[in-house]
Amino acid sequence: MANSIEISAHVDVGEISRKLSDLAKKQIPFATALALTRTAQLVKKGTLDVMRARLDRPTPITMSSVFVKPATKARLEARVWFKDSWSSGIPADRYMQPAVLGGARRHKRFEKALISRQIMKPNQYAVPAKEFLNQYGNITGGLAKKVLSGLGAAEMTSGYKANATNSRRSRRKGNADRFFVLHGLDRSSGIWERKATRWGDAIRPVFLFVDAPYYKVRIPFEKIAANIVKAHLQREFEQAMTKALATAK
Repeated sequence: MANSIEISAHVDVGEISRKLSDLAKKQIPFATALALTRTAQLVKKGTLDVMRARLDRPTPITMSSVFVKPATKARLEARVWFKDSWSSGIPADRYMQPAVLGGARRHKRFEKALISRQIMKPNQYAVPAKEFLNQYGNITGGLAKKVLSGLGAAEMTSGYKANATNSRRSRRKGNADRFFVLHGLDRSSGIWERKATRWGDAIRPVFLFVDAPYYKVRIPFEKIAANIVKAHLQREFEQAMTKALATAK
């Protein structure tokens, strides 16, 4: 996904340049690079402000996913983007797509495993029940692995034999008995959990299968950047040029 904004040297340096001395003209690339970098940092701040206001309990990882690549005198272009790789997990460049671009989100690996085993239809998504969400509104990786193991779908994504079996150790974990699939005629279709209570056995939904959810754009990344660049780039250049002239040797 092209969640990247390139801020180039579109500042009015012509008139300024004609009035400057040769020494001062040498400071223009420095001032331009500084202005571009400072403007990019303002774009980052503006994007984070909108994310805080519009996202539901964003995680610290999500809030640290916006990066700035500074401009240099040799490369008069600053870049702002969502991080496109992590040491583990899905990068923000991918999971932020629905918020930035709108539309349906991609299937997660967990959902792909369910679809590959025909547990869930290709046009469906697995929505977790509120009881299984953490403080950021996400499920833990441990729950997804337990569900896939109990339903015999774990090895489709994990690369090793992680499915529940009849072994003593596997039966002790109880995932095969704990989770089951229910295909109801109403909104009860999904993955359910058997749970023992003081009043007897009970069941409750863990994931419900729903049609593809459609997301409106919540983080208009390009619009945020365009507005900030229009409002601040020229001023940042003038301030940077003043600083460059004051420090010119």
